[in-house]
Amino acid sequence: MLYGLDIGGTKMELAAYNDRHERTFSKRIPTPTDCYDTFRQSIKNLILDTDDQLNVRGCVGIGIPGFIEPDSAKALIANIPCGNGKNLLADLEYLLNRPVKIENDANCFTVSEAIGGAGEGYDSVFGVILGTGCGGGIYVKNRIYNGQNNLAGEWGHTPLPFQALELGGNDFPIIDCGCGLRGCLDNYLSGRGLEIIYRHVSGTQAEGKDIIQRYRHQDSHAEKTIKLYTELLACGLGSLTNVIDPGVFVLGGGLSNFDELYDLVPPLMKKYTLKIGKLPEVRKARFGDAGGARGAAMLNY
Repeated sequence: MLYGLDIGGTKMELAAYNDRHERTFSKRIPTPTDCYDTFRQSIKNLILDTDDQLNVRGCVGIGIPGFIEPDSAKALIANIPCGNGKNLLADLEYLLNRPVKIENDANCFTVSEAIGGAGEGYDSVFGVILGTGCGGGIYVKNRIYNGQNNLAGEWGHTPLPFQALELGGNDFPIIDCGCGLRGCLDNYLSGRGLEIIYRHVSGTQAEGKDIIQRYRHQDSHAEKTIKLYTELLACGLGSLTNVIDPGVFVLGGGLSNFDELYDLVPPLMKKYTLKIGKLPEVRKARFGDAGGARGAAMLNY
């Protein structure tokens, strides 16, 4: 039995999958964020209780909103303060008395879509997260590519292209990113990024879902916002295409449900890619919110 544990800043979900990749059990509990002992004990209890309930000893994969630093083996998890800087992997393997695999949650999403999802059948899959942040994962020839520092796929921290100033004007906002860099795509292609672009275009504030509805009702400010957003997204994906040459981009996160993206973005990518190759497909994720836990489980597939 494959266990996938998707740990977020407010909740964690454990899902169990059989050898046909069918979900047979799931359970959610709040994520303890203040006490490390409580945090790791909660994970232990959740997994051992599932063992007892299913009468198996599951293989454990875990997705976290961060990564394991390769040299120190310590977890870097900004929104779970109690686990940040701790030897989470070693501690859990000791507590559970079994091997444990831990991956970044965007990588888990990508694995889930590469194995039985929208990326099934492709040698290379780039998972694109367009949600509260903008991240990604790279899956090549049946495995995640992590890079030297376990940071591969962090395309949200590449810089804003000059096209932003061409389309948005010289007063287009250049934002200091929480990562310490300036003008990162994360601040423009995430959900809050859509709202930032709309505020720049219209001078007023609106939530992402309202911007999309206004776009569908042909509101001029919303149309200009979506034009700029899709141009920046196409430029970012085009740059990734020139570097990685994936077979498919699979989009997840809240903005992946904006279905017009799949018609608007691919034609724009042609402007930003080499003319001698075939463009990658751009597809919507198959598993949606279940992809985190499912991908964590598939780490042991």
